[in-house]
Amino acid sequence: MAERYFLAGIHFITKALADVDYPISKAQLIAKVGSREVQMDWDKKQTMKQLIEPLKVDKFETAAHLFYALVAGL
Repeated sequence: MAERYFLAGIHFITKALADVDYPISKAQLIAKVGSREVQMDWDKKQTMKQLIEPLKVDKFETAAHLFYALVAGL
């Protein structure tokens, strides 16, 4: 049987970031959305803080900038 893939992680991240205005610093972003949980796999949720903290960027100029950094970190 083929393994089932969970493809909705990016969808849930997008929803969690819907009310963010840019540019925004990493610290401001964590303060605003850090406690929001996103479903990243069938049985795995993570907070936005867990996804954002490891990023090596301190300021996000646009939503695209943030999404590129997040996807590269997944």
